[in-house]
Amino acid sequence: MVTGSFGLFILVLILIGGGIYYWLASREKKRVEAGQSRLATWRLLLASVFALVALFSGGCSLLFVPSAIRGDQYVDPAAVLVLGGVPFAVAALILWLSLRRGNG
Repeated sequence: MVTGSFGLFILVLILIGGGIYYWLASREKKRVEAGQSRLATWRLLLASVFALVALFSGGCSLLFVPSAIRGDQYVDPAAVLVLGGVPFAVAALILWLSLRRGNG
């Protein structure tokens, strides 16, 4: 039972990551049609992976923020920020850097 649900989780991650990559690739195709520069495929893959990291770490930490604000006994606000906020911030920074275009 556990291996089946883990396999389903991996499949969902691959599908969501593929969807993000497809969306970014279609966005780049529209930029090429408009005569603008296109990003490399490795940058789109990097952006897709770190978009998943930002999505899941930020989304999971958002589930615990209301409990942390209320001051529940088992949820520490500092732990929510360290375990969810730091990975989200790093993933968002790498996502932004991978989608950023240079001067050339």
